Amino acid sequence: MEWTKEAAFLKLQDIYTDKVMQDEKRRIFQQVYRHLHGHLDDLAVNTGLKEEAEKQLKFFKEYTFMPGDNLFQSMRYVFLLARGEKELDLQETERHLNRIYRSLFQPAGLKNPYIPDSFWSTPLGAACLVAQEGVEAVYPILDEIVEDEEEE
Repeated sequence: MEWTKEAAFLKLQDIYTDKVMQDEKRRIFQQVYRHLHGHLDDLAVNTGLKEEAEKQLKFFKEYTFMPGDNLFQSMRYVFLLARGEKELDLQETERHLNRIYRSLFQPAGLKNPYIPDSFWSTPLGAACLVAQEGVEAVYPILDEIVEDEEEE
């Protein structure tokens, strides 16, 4: 299919429903949460989180909202860009992208994150690609989605 920016953003609006974005936030939260507990075990403080903090984290996971400037806000930001909202500040976009990449893909011993190719085909990865390179970067992904829809 020959994509235009407008057609691509319309398709992305169909794809990035509130449910898809919430499910992706929950998936990412679970990854980061497991990573956190793994590092607490590494430091022999596996009970390092107070009961109150554990309750609060469960609440954040359930409602996919966390107050303040955090990973959930960065995910929301790139999802909105992927749905066609205008970018207001390139530096803010870079800050959000860097937070996502650092949180998910930067091991303690590396200076820069290592992002696996498989990430770019996830809902969050495609949204990051739109935020980083523009909607044109996801035309091949949209082609695959349209092909799959036509086969159904």
